[in-house]
Amino acid sequence: MGLKSFAFIFIGLIVAAAATIWFSQDSYEQVFQAEYVGSEACGDCHLINYDAWLKSPHHNIAHSPSEETVVGNFNNGTFYLNTDPNKSAPAVKSFREGDEFYLALKDIDSEQYIPFKIEKVIGYQYRQTYLTQEEGGVLRRLPVQWSVARGEFFAYWNEQEQSPETVHDLWEQMKPLNSAWNLYCARCHTTNLQQISKDRAHTKANVKWTEDGVGCEVCHGPGSEHVDYMQDKPVNRMMSLVNLKLFSEPVPYIMNAADHSQGVALSVCARCHGADILRKRMDAYRTYYPGYDHAGNLNDLSEYFTEAESVPGRTFPTLQVWPDGRPKGLGTLFRTFADSSHYEQTDMRCYDCHDPHNNKQPAKFGILQATQVSNEFCIDCHQPIQQNLAQHTRHTEGTQGSYCYDCHMPRNLLNQVSGIDYFVRSHNIGTIPNPLLSVKLGLENSPNACNECHDDKTAQWAVDKMREWDMDGHLVETDLHLNRNAHSDITH
Repeated sequence: MGLKSFAFIFIGLIVAAAATIWFSQDSYEQVFQAEYVGSEACGDCHLINYDAWLKSPHHNIAHSPSEETVVGNFNNGTFYLNTDPNKSAPAVKSFREGDEFYLALKDIDSEQYIPFKIEKVIGYQYRQTYLTQEEGGVLRRLPVQWSVARGEFFAYWNEQEQSPETVHDLWEQMKPLNSAWNLYCARCHTTNLQQISKDRAHTKANVKWTEDGVGCEVCHGPGSEHVDYMQDKPVNRMMSLVNLKLFSEPVPYIMNAADHSQGVALSVCARCHGADILRKRMDAYRTYYPGYDHAGNLNDLSEYFTEAESVPGRTFPTLQVWPDGRPKGLGTLFRTFADSSHYEQTDMRCYDCHDPHNNKQPAKFGILQATQVSNEFCIDCHQPIQQNLAQHTRHTEGTQGSYCYDCHMPRNLLNQVSGIDYFVRSHNIGTIPNPLLSVKLGLENSPNACNECHDDKTAQWAVDKMREWDMDGHLVETDLHLNRNAHSDITH
């Protein structure tokens, strides 16, 4: 047999094999009747992503109590009211009985301690919330939480609201509707929450979910059809990869954000990180799941992202607004991005910077800090700035102030979740310092990026410096910050 004949036969066999594989794959239609199967089913194939997710805050946000999951002190711990500086008697005690954990609240009348068994723990990085199971099926949020930073129990809502701490108030905190955790908060801490029934007073509830924590299907949608199509079917797996890479066909029966428009993709994140919404939209956010509904329509929350008004000076905990109109509370972090020109005019998405499978990690090393890496990410679009970076930033390259984040993502969002107040970066991105407004309203009401670094200087110093640099165009006489919404962003 000649070489040409051998080559011809070899190529023929390859073509025949490829054709066999091509026609052996199961055909599929994008039907939308999938059920939830749990994240373990995903881990059978997606080992790397599953392992990253296991380490993530999304996975670990909610657990049953155990030696590994409880971070608070339940070795005969105590909580004293801040109105009891002499620590005469604790308002709350914590203790263990075998594998069970308890918080005991002091009774107002008898001064005895009433124990509540901990059924679920929520959080672990910054603070931990404790839930007890009531007879009516409600998981009730207990009034004290554990501050990881402070290493002690604290009255979280009293500190949020700056209200007096009393034993009476601790008991009252277990009465509001929003203390019924599985009727109010659980949508963002569980996978496939289903509220089957409840009463108006939130004392009775029949609620179930597929798994604790934010599982794979919270972001990718219910996976039963996908698992059935892929599991034990290597031809289907191989051809779905070929179809994706060569023909940009979506992976069968699963939602991947990159396959969809920006608004549809970011609905996945906004559903929980975009808390600044109108009350009438709460059911839409609670029942949302990613991808398509059973009628084949894409679920999209983007029309609601900026619907709620940011009222200057609002003081509602986690949803505060600066007197100059910019979002201030941590619950408005997604809103700052949705308000920006970078959302309105580009296809930027959360997972450009944040690892979607381990949300604590960067999508690229260094991109979450003010570094050369994050500068390169910005300059990829704003290329003219690269020609003379020092001229643009007025700071020596490689020093604080020369990085894009320093001026355009200032730390003006108040984070109070841990019991220690500090500020994190706005995601408005396009924000330009306007220290003239800081002079008018005061730095405490209108912070600016210049004085964030130069905190030993006055706002007037920053105004004078910008005028010295011929940047008068950014010094605008106004009562509200120009960057408070997308339509008034100043861009380069």
